[in-house]
Amino acid sequence: MIEISDNDYVRTIALYDPSSFNSITEEMANALLAALKAAVADDQIRAVLLTGRGKLFSAGGNLKTFMSQEGPLDDYVNKVIEDTYNPLAEYLMAMPKPVVSAINGPAIGAGVGLGLNADIVLAAKSAYFSLPFVPKLGVIPDMGCSWLVSRGLNYNQALALFLTGEAMPAEVAARSGMIWKCVDDAELMKEASTLAANLAKLSPAAIRRTKEALRSACESSFGTQLKLEQQLQTLSFGGNAFQEGLRSFKERREADFIAHGDD
Repeated sequence: MIEISDNDYVRTIALYDPSSFNSITEEMANALLAALKAAVADDQIRAVLLTGRGKLFSAGGNLKTFMSQEGPLDDYVNKVIEDTYNPLAEYLMAMPKPVVSAINGPAIGAGVGLGLNADIVLAAKSAYFSLPFVPKLGVIPDMGCSWLVSRGLNYNQALALFLTGEAMPAEVAARSGMIWKCVDDAELMKEASTLAANLAKLSPAAIRRTKEALRSACESSFGTQLKLEQQLQTLSFGGNAFQEGLRSFKERREADFIAHGDD
């Protein structure tokens, strides 16, 4: 269902369900949530790399699961979103540790939401993003897709992507700002792993506060955001990470935030 491996301070979580092209079943979602929680609880892990194995990153929801339900589908969908999929998306968005996603192949439907929910998204040149909810199934985007895509693209671009179901190549997604970077397929995991390793060297406190500030900026007024920045910056200047930053500057060396960066 998923594969987990550690390299120094980085934990790699890979979707691996060849029979369903890494579709996000309830079992997959629950396994992912448990793995993310375990990574947060492990003091030796300072960054997470999320990727897929096989030709696809994720085929999204598994239609066979929906077709196998005997009761009303709307009741089932309401419950499974409430109990399983929303908790996964919310936890991933609120992760205190940085998350890099390496989109190794096509991301479809809910797989787009899962991939874009990471803090920094890299994709292989062969990858693409497809949202067939409306034209193929007559339903709306979920797994946070409407929020995530509309912040990476403008309204008209996002709506066109949803209504047409047209696949967006990774290179276009990078140029439009929906993802961070598109790289050669052969270089994807190397570059994503290097990025995650570099993030693991940063101050965890600074990462947490920066994520909090940027999440707030999506909804706050300018004045409210200034006050939050003031609050978080005051905490930062009073912490060990800043003191280590000053010492490293004076000593002309790289800051050691692994030893001095938790507050």
